[in-house]
Amino acid sequence: MRMDKKTILITTLVGILSAGIIYISSNPSTTYAKIFGIFGREQNPTQLYHVYLGGKSLGLIQSKEDLERYIDKNQQKIKEKYHVENVYSPIDLDIVQEITYDKNISTTEEIYNRMKEIKGEESFTIDGYKITIDGYEKTVNEGESIVTENQVLYVLDKDIFTNSVEKTIKSFIGEKDYDNFINETQEEIETTGTIIEDMYIKNNITIQKTRIPTDGNIFTNEEDLCKYLLFGTLEEQETYTVQEGDTITDIAYNHKLAPEEFLIANTSYKTEKDLLYPGETVTLGVIQPQFDTIEETHVVSERVKLRETTYEDDDTQYTGYEKVKEEGSDGLSLVTEKVQLVNGEIVSTVNMGEVVIKEPVNKVIVRGTKKYYVSSGGGSGRYSVAVPVGMGSWVWPTSSQTINSNFGFRWRKQHNAIDIGGYRGEPIKAANNGIVVVSSRTQGNGNYIIIKHANGYFTEYAHLTQRNVQEGDIVYANDVIGTMGDTGNATGVHLHFGVWISTPYVGTAINPLTLYR
Repeated sequence: MRMDKKTILITTLVGILSAGIIYISSNPSTTYAKIFGIFGREQNPTQLYHVYLGGKSLGLIQSKEDLERYIDKNQQKIKEKYHVENVYSPIDLDIVQEITYDKNISTTEEIYNRMKEIKGEESFTIDGYKITIDGYEKTVNEGESIVTENQVLYVLDKDIFTNSVEKTIKSFIGEKDYDNFINETQEEIETTGTIIEDMYIKNNITIQKTRIPTDGNIFTNEEDLCKYLLFGTLEEQETYTVQEGDTITDIAYNHKLAPEEFLIANTSYKTEKDLLYPGETVTLGVIQPQFDTIEETHVVSERVKLRETTYEDDDTQYTGYEKVKEEGSDGLSLVTEKVQLVNGEIVSTVNMGEVVIKEPVNKVIVRGTKKYYVSSGGGSGRYSVAVPVGMGSWVWPTSSQTINSNFGFRWRKQHNAIDIGGYRGEPIKAANNGIVVVSSRTQGNGNYIIIKHANGYFTEYAHLTQRNVQEGDIVYANDVIGTMGDTGNATGVHLHFGVWISTPYVGTAINPLTLYR
């Protein structure tokens, strides 16, 4: 039977394929090209290396080793900058061995130049360490929840990183306390004092020896890395030259910093009472730690046990009448607490017990109780209602006295209150006589209460677990109005206690502690 040309061609191809002398590519066009190349008596395929940069083809070369040697030879600038002996390929360079008929071969110089056009002059790698600081979800700025980003840093020497981390931790904890904890030389508490029970970094940190990119964030000395870990930048921080009469407290306040922040940024000073000298230069940078240092302490402290104020009601006198029957006196106690700090700032306090050294004697006041109902109204009008009770003595709103956060600036933001630490469900007391003008809940404050007092004072009690009073209720100093909690945007259990003159949030905020001094 006579076969046509198509049949002859197919028969011939089947024979060739059966003999195993043709490579079948997944790309049909490639297979056909090779098949017809055989008929054209092309040369056998060659072993070459295909170079890719970031997935983009740069071409074919004959020797992988030649390209690597060429890169190393032409990177003298990088060698001198980082004091290394060898420079390697970019981190995203792939060199893949191929068996190919393609004869379009590039020189190592051509591939190198194409590489530089895409990546630049300093896009290569050297031996070093990759540091990964994992982020995590945390609460900041009165309860705002954020997820911190993962950080990737590079160092040539692992000791640069470990030493820098140690110095950063010491800026929050103090060198002496840190060394005593690490060396297990802390003195036991005899009467009062503090022992660090645990100290750790909240973030997960990994250190990997690898080739690191020279266009990455490579730290070559501890000074720069310490600065970055503490401030989050290598930019020059704001400084101030000390003038005659300056104090740490004044300088911090005038530059919207808390004294604690000043001390962290200027580790040569230990307390805000340290003496400054005219002409000294201090750092005013805002602290932005790149990892969180957790310090868990056992604290025994001597505390004034505040006298309670008790009342004897006189229904023959109208509300507002008060007469001190007995002044009373404060007592003294030893309080044991578990305190947790994050980057030097108290975030939680747990009362573990109290030993009374001297019992307080209660203050006794005779007060009028003949009263009438007063409606607080709604909206802004609630703040203008008359206060049907007189101003009494200011009483502390909690049984605990631990102040987690002071009135004033924190991270260059004004904190118009003090945060008093305590335990969930701890009774919250009215700080003075007044009328409840707000008893509500918001996303930020959680459960909160505002009381209007005589002489234009308002007190604010936020993050309560529960509220025991309603708008329009008349309260007296020491009345329980709610319980402590962490509702709303709160960093742990505490009372946000604010004092305002005129109108809350609009008038003048004052430091509540000034009412008790």
